[in-house]
Amino acid sequence: MSDHPVFAVVGHPNKGKSSVVSALTQNDQVKISPVSGTTRVSQRFTLKLDNSTVFELVDTPGFQRANKCLAWLNRQEVSADQRPQRVKEFVSHFRETKEFMDEVELLTPIINGAGIIYVVDGSLPYSPEYETEMEILRWTGSPRLALINPIGGDTFVDQWQQALNQYFSLVRVFDPLHASFDQHLQLLRTFGQLDTHKTQAFDHAIEELEHYRELKLQQAARIMVENLHRLLTWQQSSRRLEQAAKERLNALIPDEIARFNCQLNQMEREGQKQLEALFLYHQLESDIAQLQVHETELMDETQWSLWGLEKRQLILVSAGAGAAIGLIADVGLGGTSLMTGAVSGGLLGGISGWLGLDWIKDKLPAWLPYSAEKHLLGPVRDPNFAFVILGRALSHAQAMLAHSHADRSQLNIRDEQLKRMQSLELKTQVRLLKQCQQLRKEGPQSKAADKLRQWIYQQLTA
Repeated sequence: MSDHPVFAVVGHPNKGKSSVVSALTQNDQVKISPVSGTTRVSQRFTLKLDNSTVFELVDTPGFQRANKCLAWLNRQEVSADQRPQRVKEFVSHFRETKEFMDEVELLTPIINGAGIIYVVDGSLPYSPEYETEMEILRWTGSPRLALINPIGGDTFVDQWQQALNQYFSLVRVFDPLHASFDQHLQLLRTFGQLDTHKTQAFDHAIEELEHYRELKLQQAARIMVENLHRLLTWQQSSRRLEQAAKERLNALIPDEIARFNCQLNQMEREGQKQLEALFLYHQLESDIAQLQVHETELMDETQWSLWGLEKRQLILVSAGAGAAIGLIADVGLGGTSLMTGAVSGGLLGGISGWLGLDWIKDKLPAWLPYSAEKHLLGPVRDPNFAFVILGRALSHAQAMLAHSHADRSQLNIRDEQLKRMQSLELKTQVRLLKQCQQLRKEGPQSKAADKLRQWIYQQLTA
C-alpha cells in the first residue's frame, strides 16, 4: 500500500472523470475528449510538492457492464463483511479475460486500497441505472466520495445529491473547468475527511500548497519585471540602415521595423511561456493581439489606447512622472491640475525628449530612435510603451491563473481585458511610469524593480 493517499476516480463513461483528474493534479497532459470511452486503461497521476507526492489519482475507464458485474457478485450469497472479498474474487476471476475489461481496470486500484471518487454529471437527470454502479462501489467497503460535475449546468444537482447521499458519506459539487484555487483546497480538505487516518497529513499538505502558491506568485512577479526590462531596453542591430544610400531607406525601414516587432513579440511570448511553465501549463495556447510597435498600429490612437493609456491620460501621467520629459510635477496633485500653468506650457517642448534626433529620424517613426554611431535601432522611448507591456503581461497572467488545467481551449485575452492600465488612479499611473523609467536605467535589481514586483504581486493576488 502506498504511503500517500490514493483515490480511484470512477463513474459512468463521459462524465468528466479525466477533467477532474487533470484539474486536481494540475496536469494539462491528461487525455480529455468529448468522445465516450477515451480512457480504456487506468492511468495514475500525482500532485507533487517539490519532490513529495501529496496524493495520487487513478483515472479509470467508465463502467460498461455494471448490471452483469453486480449479477455475478450476487450469484453467491454473502454477508456484508464478506462483500469486499467477493469483489476481489471478481477481479481475480476476470483479470485475464476480456469480458469485464473496464470493470476490472476500475476495481483493481480500489481492492488495492484506493479510496473512491465517483463522478456524475449534474446537468443530466438522475436515473436508477446508476444505482447498480453505486451498489458495486458500496460492496468494496472503501471510503467513498461523490463529485457532482455540472458539465452542462446545475439543473439536476439537487436531485443527484438526494440520491448520492444514500450511497456516499460525502457528496460535493465540483466544476473542474471553473473551480478556483481556494475551491481546489476545499476539496482537498474533503479528501482528508474521506481518509480519516491521513487528515492531519492533508491539512499539512494544504498549508504547504498555499505557501507554495504564494512563492510561485512572487516568482511570477519577478519574471514579469525581468521581461518588462528586456522589452523596455531592447535594441536591434541595424547596420543596413547605416550602409544604405538615403534613397533606399524607404524600402529598408519597413523590413527593419518588422524585424524589430518580431523580436519584441518573441521576447514577450518567452516571458509568457515562463509563467505558464511555472504554473505547470505545458500545452496552453494563447490568443492575444500581436504586439506591433509601428505608426499604423500601436502608435495610433485607435489601437494603442486599447492596450496602454489614452492620449489625454498619457499627457497627464507623463507630466506627473516628470523624468521622462523634463517636467516637474507634484504627484500628490490629482485630476486635471497637472495640466495647468507652467506644466501645460512646457509640455510640447518636453515631448521631444522621446523623439529620435539622428539624421535618419525623418524616415523612422519618431518613437523609435536610431544610433548611427552604434548601428542600433531602439529602444522604444515612448512612455506609453511601459503601460502597454504591463497591461498585456497582467492580462495574460490573470487569465492564465483562472484557466483550469482541465480546460483545453485557448487562453482568450480580449481587448477589453487589456485596458486595465486606463482604470488605475492617476497617482498610481504616475508612480508606475516613474518606476518603469528607473527600471530601464537601473535594471531588474533596482529598488524600482522591487516596487514593481510588489505592485504586480498585489494585482495577481487581488
